[in-house]
Amino acid sequence: MRQLLKESHPLIQMLVLILVGILAMSALAGLFTLVLILVGVDPNFVQYPQHIVDPYGIEAYSLKVYQLIQAIGLFIIPYVLYRKWMGQSSYSLSLSSTQVRPLVIFAMVVLSSLPLVNYLAEWNASLPFPGSIQDWIEGREQAAEALLELFLRMDTPFDLMVNFLLIAVVTAFAEEFFFRGTLQPIILRLIPNVHVAIWLTAFLFSFFHLQFLGFFPRMLLGSVFGYAAHWTGSLALPIAGHLVNNGVAVLLTYLIGIETLSEEAETLGANEGEWTVALLSGVILLVGMWSVYRQRSAGARQE
Repeated sequence: MRQLLKESHPLIQMLVLILVGILAMSALAGLFTLVLILVGVDPNFVQYPQHIVDPYGIEAYSLKVYQLIQAIGLFIIPYVLYRKWMGQSSYSLSLSSTQVRPLVIFAMVVLSSLPLVNYLAEWNASLPFPGSIQDWIEGREQAAEALLELFLRMDTPFDLMVNFLLIAVVTAFAEEFFFRGTLQPIILRLIPNVHVAIWLTAFLFSFFHLQFLGFFPRMLLGSVFGYAAHWTGSLALPIAGHLVNNGVAVLLTYLIGIETLSEEAETLGANEGEWTVALLSGVILLVGMWSVYRQRSAGARQE
């Protein structure tokens, strides 16, 4: 079986890995649901998370466990299977001494790109869609925002630490393992054109979230992570960039929640009259990515 999968067509491998991820996530979620039932918790709250009123109750924390289960089952297990069982090549997890400088630059580039991302998100949200599609998209966005608000309720540094670990660290590793560490190498074998493969992976990355009011800025970030992985031959840069993007969002939410920052800090670049900030952010992104490209490792794959 292992040899058969190893020698199978890349598209078959992709479908098998996605199926394995879904089955693994379902199995882990099923086990945890059984645990909840055994301790007397009604698991139906998962279907209506917006009805949860206590952000520190067992239901709210159970949702975070389900989030962890999704990361492990849907993303990490397929990546391990792809690397270890199928024996397929992927980007390295190591970071050479020559890649430390690009890593620092890339982290700063992603941080500097946030005003541009906010500006594009504002533009994306203004795009018109046919009536029924618009209603569905807005419904999805409202449900996602309600869940995110529940997740990001933080009154203490401990809450900040838990959310930073789950939403920034775990998500960064899990999603980069799967999208850049698994899907992108498979798509590169299907489509020899590097740029098409990277942007297609970024499209799938954004589509997976099913939040279409922020689809294009998320796809842009996905392509930035994809190029960083390809130019350096390592997942270290995209993981660091993903962690910075998510981590800053968690930290800003915390600081706004305890009234240390104003709410405008969260939408820097998209506030009225800040288009120049977004433009400068875009210029820094381009210059920074060019710098990472120039310093790419000799062993990295070339276009």
